[in-house]
Amino acid sequence: MKFKKLVTLEKPIQGLTSYVVPTKVKDVVTISGSMLGGTLYSDKENPKTSSLASAMLDKGTQKNSKSDLSYKLESIGAEISFISSSRHINFTAYCLKSDLDLVIELIAEQLRYPIFAQDELALLKKRMIGNLEISKDDTKKQSLINFIRKVYPENHFNYRPSIEESIHSIRLVNSNDLKSFHEKTFGLGSLNIAAAGDISNAQFQDSIQKYFGNWNTQNINTLGTTIPANKRTQITENMNIDDKTSSDVYIGQSVNVTEDGDDYRKLMMGIYILGGNFSARLMQSVRDEQGLTYGIGSTITGCGYGMNGHWHTWGTFSPNLVDKGINSTLNVIDKWFNEGITEKELAAKKTTLIGSFKVSLDTTGGLIDKILTNAEKGRDITYLDDYTNKINDLNKDEINSAIKQHLDPKTFVTSIAGTII
Repeated sequence: MKFKKLVTLEKPIQGLTSYVVPTKVKDVVTISGSMLGGTLYSDKENPKTSSLASAMLDKGTQKNSKSDLSYKLESIGAEISFISSSRHINFTAYCLKSDLDLVIELIAEQLRYPIFAQDELALLKKRMIGNLEISKDDTKKQSLINFIRKVYPENHFNYRPSIEESIHSIRLVNSNDLKSFHEKTFGLGSLNIAAAGDISNAQFQDSIQKYFGNWNTQNINTLGTTIPANKRTQITENMNIDDKTSSDVYIGQSVNVTEDGDDYRKLMMGIYILGGNFSARLMQSVRDEQGLTYGIGSTITGCGYGMNGHWHTWGTFSPNLVDKGINSTLNVIDKWFNEGITEKELAAKKTTLIGSFKVSLDTTGGLIDKILTNAEKGRDITYLDDYTNKINDLNKDEINSAIKQHLDPKTFVTSIAGTII
């Protein structure tokens, strides 16, 4: 598959870019789109504005009530959903080819004319707060939040509020806050829309211009450059949550690399070999050989958009095995750090990653997800064509060098959440 040849890229309206990918799927179209305006663009006084605004888009518009919107979609077997990520307001839709124009009309209507009804907002806030209250007992979520809060300062883009802080922020938001945020943030300027399936580019462009053509332009601030993570320091954070049958542990630290830097892919592969899947070192040793955990793994994350991110190893252990589990995990990490990866491991993981990439393109959803994410990061479509070559070009010695250069086992943050014994 060559994305450059497969994808039709157009700019039908200033501030809107479309990506159309005809596939062999019959009669069905998948749509995915986004624009800047995620949680990092929320009002400074309340970081939950974007999340609540996005969640309210399908709760009624100036033209249709919530029930009317639901009925129109159900009657044609279509779906539309909205969500806010850290940087973007995202939407996805599924429909029959014959209903494409109506679905694009409804997407535009919900993006452009939401009413943010006070009664619907009250129900949404109650549900979100209820979910957050439940998550106070989620050992994995609590451990991760505590880990993030130790790695980054409060004004870093990767920082996470505590659950209590999130609940407090949600309680403060009112309908006028959402209307003000919507008026300023929603509009043309950074809008990307991708569509794949049984689709005609001409038909798609006609609908886009018809329903998005006279929309206003966004008025959002540039986020600016990232700030450094906290200075690396060895620290252990232990949070007791009563009556838990397992404890979750995060071990890791900040890394001063970005996704577009030369060393990111090297470090990503090294960490993937350590704990990226069931055949990685941590699973083979800590779970399969020693039987200390049901789940353990490593990843690198938070390095997009020019930011310095972090890497971590996560594991879940019985409360009476936490210390033993941590020691075993650290032993595997130490050996990996000091001795490096092997040619055999690298060859196997190259095959796995390239295979996963190709499999993800077998569905229209996976295909446009790759295209949209690529567009959000400002990359040319050829970046996707070059992906497999970039993975194949990875070199064992360069990976081992990157691990030694960017990681430091003496300054790990360890976060534990669960019942302390």
